[in-house]
Amino acid sequence: MKLSINHIYDSLTVTCYCIVITNNLNIMNTTKNKIAVLVLTIILIATGLYWFSSTSNTSPIKVKIGVVTDLSGPAAYWGESTLAGIDILKKELASRGITNVEFIVEDYSLDSAKAASVTQKIINIDKVRGVYAEFSPGASSAGAILKGKNLPAIFDSAIISPIANNDNAFKAYLDYKQGCKQVAERFKNDGVEKIGFLKVSLEFGQLCEDGISEVYGNNMISEGYNLGSTDFRTQIMKIKKFGATALINVGFEGDTANTLKVLRELNYKVPYGTIEDTMSDEIVKLYREELQGAYVFGFEKINSDFLMKLKAYNVSSPYGAALAYTHLKQLVEAIIRNPENVSRQVESIRNSPSDNTIGFAGFKDRIAEMKMNIKKY
Repeated sequence: MKLSINHIYDSLTVTCYCIVITNNLNIMNTTKNKIAVLVLTIILIATGLYWFSSTSNTSPIKVKIGVVTDLSGPAAYWGESTLAGIDILKKELASRGITNVEFIVEDYSLDSAKAASVTQKIINIDKVRGVYAEFSPGASSAGAILKGKNLPAIFDSAIISPIANNDNAFKAYLDYKQGCKQVAERFKNDGVEKIGFLKVSLEFGQLCEDGISEVYGNNMISEGYNLGSTDFRTQIMKIKKFGATALINVGFEGDTANTLKVLRELNYKVPYGTIEDTMSDEIVKLYREELQGAYVFGFEKINSDFLMKLKAYNVSSPYGAALAYTHLKQLVEAIIRNPENVSRQVESIRNSPSDNTIGFAGFKDRIAEMKMNIKKY
């Protein structure tokens, strides 16, 4: 049993109270009175210890955490991984005797309107004490709703805007501008003079374009597409006509698959650049030839102990699990330590120590600093 400063203070108060009673009764100098005083003292101390032992193990409140993710849309593979991370965390919390935490998971199918709806639901109906939202559409919608709400939130997303006007919000995930810049630099060093970019119409698409532009300037052609698009033939033919000898696209797993499919169909043999979490084992196996010379930016290697726990879940990508485990643990511990004080919860998250589960190095200006790795195929 761990006693807080308040518990120790209360214990001393009980003890002092017993001493006062003892001193007052010492004037009655009979053996019978001494025994009565001793029994009274033991009862008071035992009662005090029972009281703070019953309040020190876990927070007396029900800690509900809302999770907004994709379980049925283009990023469902990641959402399923997130569920695995949540389950691993639940088992760890239970092993520590923490049983008053509930994760309320909502599927928004990567649809912004649905993300807004489920965020309203977990706040107003479920009365969650913290929110974890994944991907740019979810972070954008949930972020808009959470402004002005006195709740801590962590957005597992490439975009930064949801934390701009919300001091209680934090941004996790990788830095797309720096990642795309580093991939572009690798292509530049390999002799690629002109580069093409398939730009998804979301904030992280712009962040990536900014990074590539710093390396290539006017020697880059950017062709846009909307989330959910499956045919990139027109855009890639324009990129080919421009004379690009490398191509970058940092959408979701399906976007990488559709890009590589068109490259094969057009016999357009150029190296590809993307983010590593789009490269499932199935894609690597199916498009092995198209991926020769490809560069991807991604996370540092996941901790081996965590990967061993994850084996039982058979997920296609370990990253969602590792991120959910890391950041939901920060949310839970912050709320349990300060159940009624959001300012202290936010301060606790802000000061989260480094964690080697997936290379989390700490928060800077409420943005997670993640160790990044560049890999070549």
